[in-house]
Amino acid sequence: MRSAAILLATFFMLALLSPLLQDAGVSHYVPDLALVVCLYIGMTTPFEKSIVLALVIGALRDGFTSGQAIGLSMEVSVLAVLLAVRLSRRLVLRGPVGAMLLAFVGSLLASLAELLLSLVFVRSFTEGASGPGLVLKAMVPQALVTAPFGAMLFWLLDRLDALTTRKNETVFL
Repeated sequence: MRSAAILLATFFMLALLSPLLQDAGVSHYVPDLALVVCLYIGMTTPFEKSIVLALVIGALRDGFTSGQAIGLSMEVSVLAVLLAVRLSRRLVLRGPVGAMLLAFVGSLLASLAELLLSLVFVRSFTEGASGPGLVLKAMVPQALVTAPFGAMLFWLLDRLDALTTRKNETVFL
């Protein structure tokens, strides 16, 4: 139930994000909500389940992103979950500042991973105006835009977890 609720919430966020940003005229630097959800999943979900959820969220993001190699978001989502799982064993994340810092660093690392994977696997990546320079120029602004959403989405997903998980082991009729 929890996984389905997280996937449904992620789908709605991704579906609403693009039209809202297009109407507002700020579609250049888009917050990476799927990455923040993957970081949350990596911090709060068992390892195997978090990898599967990251693959599904990456596939959703691939479906909403045009002009990008198919499967690139899936790879970046799994790498984000692996980072979050590793960090969850080393540190305790508390409060909105920690979530914002995690989203900022995660967004920078995801942009670097996307750049490296594109350089290796996309033949026409270095040709034209949409090459490594564009990704490098957009890294820091995108991370700054994503960071505040880290705190908001961690809070929202925490509330969603509270609604979808059972409080105790027994069910009384």
